[in-house]
Amino acid sequence: MNDNKNTIILVTTISAIAVLAFFSVGGFLLYNSHIKNKEMEVKLRLEQEKTKQEIAKSQSQQQSAQVATASQETTTAPVVRKRRTNYEAELMNRMSSVPENNMVNANEVFEAWDQELNKVYKLLMSELSDSQKTRLRNEERAWLKRKDKEMDKAAEEMSAGRDENGELIGCGTGCGHASRAANIEMTKERTIELARMYDELHK
Repeated sequence: MNDNKNTIILVTTISAIAVLAFFSVGGFLLYNSHIKNKEMEVKLRLEQEKTKQEIAKSQSQQQSAQVATASQETTTAPVVRKRRTNYEAELMNRMSSVPENNMVNANEVFEAWDQELNKVYKLLMSELSDSQKTRLRNEERAWLKRKDKEMDKAAEEMSAGRDENGELIGCGTGCGHASRAANIEMTKERTIELARMYDELHK
């Protein structure tokens, strides 16, 4: 009887220990799983935060690079400042040494003004835009045609008229001198006009 009682107590004790052990192991496993989940959540949150910081840093660097590029372009962009000129006054000062036009030195006077005309024309063409260059070139061609007409007209006024072929009649040295005088006068006027245009460009 005592043996049966002892056996029952032993079995009950072992069963209790087994149940306790089961719940202890189960509780440990549940606790361990919970801890791992928490660690995973923390790790995931840290990675997300790191990713956000990297994205923000990348965007900040791109913005800084854009600002730096814009700043560099502004600083390195050539600032074109045209110095104010007084080309017309300088021209007239240079040409004051050229003698007055007469029969003797007409060629010398024309050459002097023609050189100045070519000089200021080239200066203008070096600074004008493409459309302005085209306009000036066309103006110059039109002016050359007008000058030829004026020279011919001046010569005709000194002649006895024209023959049936349109040739001047009785045109001696007076016709030549009148034609050269018109040539010089118009070249002088055009040179001064271009000098003023150049000064206007540099205001």
